[in-house]
Amino acid sequence: MAKRVVVFLNQFFGQIGGEEMASVGFSVKDEPIGPAVAMKMNLGDEFEVVGTVIAGDEYFAAAPDKTAEEEGLPLVEPFKPDLFLAGPAFAAGRYTVSCGAMCKAVSKALGIPVITAMDPDAPGVDIYKKDVYIVKTGNNAREMPKTVKKMCALAKYLCAEHTEKSNMFSLQYLPDPAEFDYIKMDRLYNIFTEETVAKRSVDKLLQKVRGEKYETEVEPDRFETFPAPEAIKDMSKCRIAFASDGGLVPKGNPDKMLTRSNLKWKAYDIESLYKDYEVAHAGYFNDYVLEDPNRLAPLNILKEFVAEGKLGGVSDLFYSMPACTTVSKQGTANGIEMAKMMKERGDVDAVILTST
Repeated sequence: MAKRVVVFLNQFFGQIGGEEMASVGFSVKDEPIGPAVAMKMNLGDEFEVVGTVIAGDEYFAAAPDKTAEEEGLPLVEPFKPDLFLAGPAFAAGRYTVSCGAMCKAVSKALGIPVITAMDPDAPGVDIYKKDVYIVKTGNNAREMPKTVKKMCALAKYLCAEHTEKSNMFSLQYLPDPAEFDYIKMDRLYNIFTEETVAKRSVDKLLQKVRGEKYETEVEPDRFETFPAPEAIKDMSKCRIAFASDGGLVPKGNPDKMLTRSNLKWKAYDIESLYKDYEVAHAGYFNDYVLEDPNRLAPLNILKEFVAEGKLGGVSDLFYSMPACTTVSKQGTANGIEMAKMMKERGDVDAVILTST
């Protein structure tokens, strides 16, 4: 019996309309539409595209996860799919998020393979890469044929393993990200090797130094880069604020900041904080900061500069967010909120960011 496939598309690829139809709600077709036709051809006779779910990009934008779970998922479930495909979304911001949200909701509820495809720099990648298989694409739809082919190759592998290994297959059977060209999902699992970590590390370092081909075992997070702001010409008129992820909080930790995976931030009166404080951070040996908070953020030095006329002043607020194992996305969101508060107060010309 052929495996049942449901495909999710936005209003454009679902052939409803362009940006003028981006606010359209959900609709369902009991047949392949747009890219789903190409998916049907690439998957072959062992698969049948039984339905296409369509929704506008803007319709999803306000609350993508909630929309996917409460509206999208109930439309997918009646098809009883064995496989769920979304996109490809390429670099379209809202579309990548809605594809990721739909895949996550379907995977969580139905426990079936889910696959989408995006440009590695698209916003949906960082949000959903831990929950969803995301095949790599370029930034536009010219790569549609190649991308659909890659999605279907990965789908065939996942469905084969899914059938053999039960409802939730072991990490042992994860497909190779290099072979199937999808974004690594940050899942750790054990493999046997003849060489120690030390030897592998040195060998890879030497390969890198020599300009030889090598493959890293740990892929660091990608961080967005920003152009440097214009330099401050007259520091004697500049007012500085401190923002830190080092965990400096008032004594007693009144806002219950977590020492690990903290998501909150607060702005504290800096003079009061430096007189009666503690450290809420489990990621470094903080005894030295407990002895003197100036080791984390040198308020004493800035005060000297102010007294000497070298600096215009220091903000009366200290912006604190303990960040040990905190996800970078939350750090970005909190930083935006801090900057908004500083701008509204109008008392900050520059910020010194200190860490552990």
